[in-house]
Amino acid sequence: MSIDILQTKCGVCSEVAHEPYIECCECDAYLCTTCFAAGREFGNHKNDHKYAVRRNDFPVFDNCNWSAKEECKLLTALSTYGYGNWEEISKNVHTRSKLECQEHYKKYYIENVQYNELKLLPETKQSLFPKPVIPYLYSLDVSSNPPRNNQSDQHLAGYNAHRSEFELSYDHNAESIFNIEDNYSDSDNDDNECMDSLKIALVNSLNTRLKERQRRYKIIQNHGLIILSKFSSWLQNFDSTLTRPKYERLTTFMQFMTGMQFDAFMEGLNLEYELIQKFSQLCEYRRNGIRTVIAGRLHKQLKKDHHLMLKEQQQASQIMINKFYNQSPVKYRVPFLNKFNQIKKVKRTCMPLDIVDLPGFHLLSDSEKGLCSNLRLVPTNYIEIKEQLILENNKMGFLRLLDARRIVKIDVNKTRKIYDHLVSEGFLIKPL
Repeated sequence: MSIDILQTKCGVCSEVAHEPYIECCECDAYLCTTCFAAGREFGNHKNDHKYAVRRNDFPVFDNCNWSAKEECKLLTALSTYGYGNWEEISKNVHTRSKLECQEHYKKYYIENVQYNELKLLPETKQSLFPKPVIPYLYSLDVSSNPPRNNQSDQHLAGYNAHRSEFELSYDHNAESIFNIEDNYSDSDNDDNECMDSLKIALVNSLNTRLKERQRRYKIIQNHGLIILSKFSSWLQNFDSTLTRPKYERLTTFMQFMTGMQFDAFMEGLNLEYELIQKFSQLCEYRRNGIRTVIAGRLHKQLKKDHHLMLKEQQQASQIMINKFYNQSPVKYRVPFLNKFNQIKKVKRTCMPLDIVDLPGFHLLSDSEKGLCSNLRLVPTNYIEIKEQLILENNKMGFLRLLDARRIVKIDVNKTRKIYDHLVSEGFLIKPL
């Protein structure tokens, strides 16, 4: 079923052929009822050809009371407003409510698809995984056979490719466990049995430590950690979503997964945070009265152009001020500088930071979002500061502003505003 059926045009007058319209069964031609009644002919079409009356009031799916016209309106609205915006979609369909549109699309287009043409993404291995995914975006063969040249040896995490071993092995003192003196006599059987038991215990201890060394080498090889620079550059792709403190803690899970599994694990978390950021941005658009995706893109572009224009105006103003200052007499320079500094102070308080797309935005409350925006503070940094202050408050039972300034290494005015906010919200206890 095509959405273009709503825009069928008459081959004679080139106007939209509204329902019902005529379709020629012998040639590819469409006519409106007015031209058909007048017996108009064009091209290869003759007025004595067999014809059929077409209209969109027939059902498309079995056991369904939706007409083809309503189906076309539903799909057109979905392509315009996006999946999930059922209120706007129902307004476009006119004859169906918000719940009816949602349930109908879920039943006939997702759960119980009756036509193969509607199965746009068949669940096959090729569709789900079109290309083989290589962990960390490079081949793991480098781990088993790394390059042997002096320039790359410094990037191999202490691995000497010429000798195929590490310069300093894990637990390199494991073999020194046998550095004991064997000065017992053969006549004392009890001592012999004790020393034999001691040696067996030492061998078992050595095997345990060697197994741990081998396990760590296997992790290094399976995850490509020999070339540490490439692994670090791969992790930096998650700076805008997971942030560095989180993905550094997540690397501990390498020992429980293969390279492919850990790669899928990290990419899944990255996709989750990207969806959360997009959802937060859509909520921000909705609060600003934006209802369509196209309007949201336009709003974002206009906002970007506005900030760029303000930046250019500030640069131009600075150039004009410097020029006027250099050309003005000396007696007018001091009062001019005082007035200019007052203007700069006012402008600093009027430039809040746009934190909608920044990591950690969805974890903030409405009041915290306003605080971070006005203080020009990244949400993740604010969350870390908040956790540090709350932890210190729980240890001491209270927290003074002086202690907060000692803990938080940022501007003292920002620290005071954060401290006052946390006190007003009940997270901190101010001493009497």
